[in-house]
Amino acid sequence: MSREKAASPHRTSFTGHGLPRWSSDPIILETMARIREYGWSVTAVSDTCQRCAATECGSEFSLGYTTGLGLHAIPELAVYGLDGSTSVRVLNEVAVLLHDADWRELVAEEATIHLRCIDAPVRLVELLDNSDLLITNELFPDADLLQVIWSDEWGHFPGDDDYTLNDHDQPIKGILDSDIPPARGRRVMNQCVGLNRGQRRQAGRTRKRR
Repeated sequence: MSREKAASPHRTSFTGHGLPRWSSDPIILETMARIREYGWSVTAVSDTCQRCAATECGSEFSLGYTTGLGLHAIPELAVYGLDGSTSVRVLNEVAVLLHDADWRELVAEEATIHLRCIDAPVRLVELLDNSDLLITNELFPDADLLQVIWSDEWGHFPGDDDYTLNDHDQPIKGILDSDIPPARGRRVMNQCVGLNRGQRRQAGRTRKRR
């Protein structure tokens, strides 16, 4: 979808806990309905115009973000630089993972997570700039927030010396602690089956040397 309009002109009535009772904004109402049905909602914002499929009149960059994970004692998630359908799959898979894993440990250890839905490993960092998360800001303005960051094709993450992507490819809205090695070392979590992209590349180089 194209960038959603800010909900500020509309009125939303809160009960004080959980979801609000009502809202005059149809986007907020639709989001609340999805949260009630599925547990949370994912909004995908495309950098391509929905009407003409051109990038010139789309939003500045693509992103996806969740709304409603805070109801499960999990931070809301955002990811930048992926197409809409991939953003939805990544955020949903990470959201399911965080129901069983301690997100604080994953952030502190800079854990590398291999997902089923994307061929690049991801990590979680605390997100500071929430200005793009319009629906979440309307419903849960005090929510904890994490950004899902993904590696380049060589397995390097933002903040690494050898990272090859630029800021427009994947805007970073959170805190990178790459200069401070985690005390217990970096953990690797595998959600996928078989070799990931980096492992396949390494295996190919090994076969060539033989």
